Amino acid sequence: MVVAQPRPWRIAAFFDVDRTLVRGSSMVALAGPLCRAGLLPRRALLGTAVRGLQFSTRGFDEAEVQRAVDRIGIAVRGMDAAQLRRVADRAIPRVLGPRVYAEALQLIAWHHARGHLVFLVSASPHELIDGLGGIVGADGVVASEAEVVAGRYTGTVALCHGAAKLEAVRHLAAAHRVDLESSFAYGDGAGDIPMLLAVGHPTAVNADRRLRATATRHGWPQLRFRARDGLSWLDDPGWPVTSGWTAGPPRRGEAGEVLLTGELPAEAASTPAY
Repeated sequence: MVVAQPRPWRIAAFFDVDRTLVRGSSMVALAGPLCRAGLLPRRALLGTAVRGLQFSTRGFDEAEVQRAVDRIGIAVRGMDAAQLRRVADRAIPRVLGPRVYAEALQLIAWHHARGHLVFLVSASPHELIDGLGGIVGADGVVASEAEVVAGRYTGTVALCHGAAKLEAVRHLAAAHRVDLESSFAYGDGAGDIPMLLAVGHPTAVNADRRLRATATRHGWPQLRFRARDGLSWLDDPGWPVTSGWTAGPPRRGEAGEVLLTGELPAEAASTPAY
């Protein structure tokens, strides 16, 4: 009798999206295209811009993220879900692509080169994130779920943030046989702390004050992404993404975080892959 062997355990990298993978807020960035398509009221655009500036500067806490997602839910209530998805899918490569941090792309390439799975875990709604997952080569996307009934949004949104992100990561780990103790996670805010605590290799990226304090207390690596090359290769899919940095050692910022200028952190570079 042949006994089936269990699948080997995998390593995964879980990336938050806003301020970690892309500059600023994905919801704010896509508000313009949605407004121009007549899907978002113009009066909502100014408030969105103000909140986007606040978020880009200091991040949002759990309550602020919930309010931002709730506002999106209210704004799209009654809207045709397929129409919004079509507009978002057209806008994402054009609007979010250039906002992807070059350092984040390098990290994703580094993980893929070692056979790691890559997942995006975001508080933004699926409709505004799924296309980005395909562009950066993610193996899956988990995001906030906007309720749809009879093809139209009800205005109710199940938020993927804080404890919900942790549950999402655990679900992905179970579904893909991922060893969390050997895995990686990257996040920018306090809402990412539960996800970061769940893995063996957590890293704070562009951290807000609360996450910076937690990262310092736990001794986690802290990175600051700055490069704005983004996905400039969208018009040339053959653009080579290298599997790791080759330049000199990272510099440290004023708060002690690593400023990536060309080389992976030593902790990551020395971690074995399955």
